[in-house]
Amino acid sequence: MTIVGEIPTLPAVVTGFVRHARSIPIRHAFRHRVYQWLVDLDDLPRLPWYLRPLGGFDVRDHLGGDGPTIKAGVRRYLAEQGIEYDGRIVMLANARVLGHVFDPITVFWCVDSPYVVAEVHNTYGERHAYLLTPDAEGTAETAKKFYVSPFNDVSGDYQLRFELDRSRVRVQVSLSRGHHRVFGASFDGVPRPATRRAVLAAAVRMPLMPQRVSALIRMHGVWLWARRLPVLKRSPTLRGRVARLIVSRVLNRVPVRTVFPDGTVRGQGEPVLRIVRPDSLYERLAQNPKIGLGEAYTAGDWEPGEETDLGELLTPFAERLTKLVPRPLVRFRTLVDQRVPDRLRNTPDGARSNISAHYDLSNALFAAFLDPGMSYSSAMFESPDDLLEDAQTRKIEHILDLAGVRRGSRVLEIGIGWGTLAIAAARRGARVTGITLSREQLTLARERVADAGLSDRVDLRLQDYRAVTGSYDAIVSVEMIEAVGEEFWPEYFGTLDRLLAPGGSVALQAILMDHNRMLATRNSYSWIQKYIFPGGLIPSRTAIDETLAHHTALAVQADLRFGPDYAETLRRWRRQFIANWPAVRAQGFDETFRRTWEFYLAYSEAGFASGYLDVGQLLLRRSDPRPESGRTPAGRSA
Repeated sequence: MTIVGEIPTLPAVVTGFVRHARSIPIRHAFRHRVYQWLVDLDDLPRLPWYLRPLGGFDVRDHLGGDGPTIKAGVRRYLAEQGIEYDGRIVMLANARVLGHVFDPITVFWCVDSPYVVAEVHNTYGERHAYLLTPDAEGTAETAKKFYVSPFNDVSGDYQLRFELDRSRVRVQVSLSRGHHRVFGASFDGVPRPATRRAVLAAAVRMPLMPQRVSALIRMHGVWLWARRLPVLKRSPTLRGRVARLIVSRVLNRVPVRTVFPDGTVRGQGEPVLRIVRPDSLYERLAQNPKIGLGEAYTAGDWEPGEETDLGELLTPFAERLTKLVPRPLVRFRTLVDQRVPDRLRNTPDGARSNISAHYDLSNALFAAFLDPGMSYSSAMFESPDDLLEDAQTRKIEHILDLAGVRRGSRVLEIGIGWGTLAIAAARRGARVTGITLSREQLTLARERVADAGLSDRVDLRLQDYRAVTGSYDAIVSVEMIEAVGEEFWPEYFGTLDRLLAPGGSVALQAILMDHNRMLATRNSYSWIQKYIFPGGLIPSRTAIDETLAHHTALAVQADLRFGPDYAETLRRWRRQFIANWPAVRAQGFDETFRRTWEFYLAYSEAGFASGYLDVGQLLLRRSDPRPESGRTPAGRSA
């Protein structure tokens, strides 16, 4: 919790120390004695005339500065984030002294809610607010979105911690990039009632507090510059300028209307792309195009125009993805591509960590946008009017038919999700063994199996596929191969071969991509891997065939594709996610998470809508008749 026990008597003068420690590439630390004010925005202090120059608060200093009061500015900001709040707000800030104020960070505690607003100010007179939802320990995380120091760009992630009670006020901030901590800063102080004597004493012991803070920041900056710490100029870097030229060329090739902050409009028609912060967007793309685009959306550097759907905006880009960048420049991709970190390898320990990072977020989160059956994979639609639940049931029944699951079948499901397929197989009379690496999924799946009265036919385990023993008539796995990793495909398919009983069948539902595209991107770190599915890699059908041929006696005997159905599935998930966002937010997820997942669902939808990605149900057997071909009754390719 950010507020522990009772709030101090307000207004209060909080006297303490600010600490700052830089870790890389130069070590530098300092500590200074400071004081700040802790005030209730409904009852700002008004000092007697002779002390007024030593402590005043002005609406212009916070959150836009054009509202009638500071609290009105905070409420307006919250409303822009979809939060209506009119409760008590406590602010920790520097006050104006002799008409001047500088506040590296202002903290607003929304006392009767889970929210904290942290407003960061830089020495260029700019500011940016972060909406945070701290956990039970008072800790929150958010991506960096604002330029503060000339020695740091806008990349990285903040971790913040807040404590407020009668005897202590504490704010901690750290910036990390990957596993590297760049710096940490904190303010730790003791609040005392802001009596006339206390205000005068603080001002005498630490005169001109805001002026001192500004001067100390600059002094330490000069020290770092003298130690030859590289200065990252705010003017576009060479890479940023190159990125700008490439983006300009891309926009000329895509049927999208682009609106820039100065009112410039490029292109015609719909959809509409609105670029909010061009320079920040170009710099992110210059650092890593595969990661920068999604980070720029999360940070608010660009957004769909009014009346434009995000998925529809991304689809024209996905349709032309392989042709957008001039071929000569593609050769320089290795200069900006990052290799996939070794920590994401899907070893038994790595796979457990990677799966947990996504699937253990919260069962309630997934329930907020999935169908009632909790199927987190592509549905099969017969018509646009199908209910999502019916289309998911159709998908499950089809893959069970493909695997030949019937009464008495011994079935292994690799990757059980929340138990829906295992329940369907057990209702056919099969005996099901299901494995997962997600503790959250396992807990709910077992509850659902018990509620269905099928515990005697279904055995669900927390287990890696490599550790499974036994013999099974049918092995089913729905969109789990994407989490295996190329390095472990031979072991994965070898395990299927080892566990499959004579005459048995394997039915896989797999997301697929073109083989050449897979080869070109398999070793580079993507936004999806960084923020959504660590360790993930989408295979190609060719890669699957080659792995089967070299490491197993299995071969693909049927291949049913339904990529457009996945686009529709994702479209419905995203609509539900947006519609149910208040319920998701109430679980502690913040605005950064909302924009991240909105982009993930729309980005994936565009991949399937454009044909860049596909999904199929594959039948694997040990016999090797010629693969089936032709069209299915529903018109899908086989």
